[in-house]
Amino acid sequence: MSVYWDTSCLLKLYCREPDSDRYLHQIGKSAEPLITSSLTQSEIYFALLQKQTRSETGQKSAQEIFSEYMDDLNRGLIFQVPIGMALLQKTREVADRCFGVEPPVFLRTLDGIHLATAMEAGCTRLVTTDQRMKSAACVLGISLLAP
Repeated sequence: MSVYWDTSCLLKLYCREPDSDRYLHQIGKSAEPLITSSLTQSEIYFALLQKQTRSETGQKSAQEIFSEYMDDLNRGLIFQVPIGMALLQKTREVADRCFGVEPPVFLRTLDGIHLATAMEAGCTRLVTTDQRMKSAACVLGISLLAP
């Protein structure tokens, strides 16, 4: 069963946060690569720069931490699903399903892309800290994995 990792949770693996140990423990239990969207590469970089400006990256620069992420990507520890036209069409299905329930799940665009990516990649479980994504995953039939 494949697991999709949202950017916020992947970030915890590279930048120390209070709950990082739980997420690091979770990846230690799996031999499969972490699956995410190619969108994550940009989101991680932006997030690291934000953390750096708030002095939340420890002794490393955002670029150094991002290089670690890219090294893991290049070594196959992380698999990024590319965004193409089929995936963008899938996002409309995600939006229709999420906004079509009562009460509607007010999913944001990038979260919709992440969830469509998870579905396209055949992921049955999701790791996220985002409440809207959790609600949308339930609507879409994706199980939540809480480290």
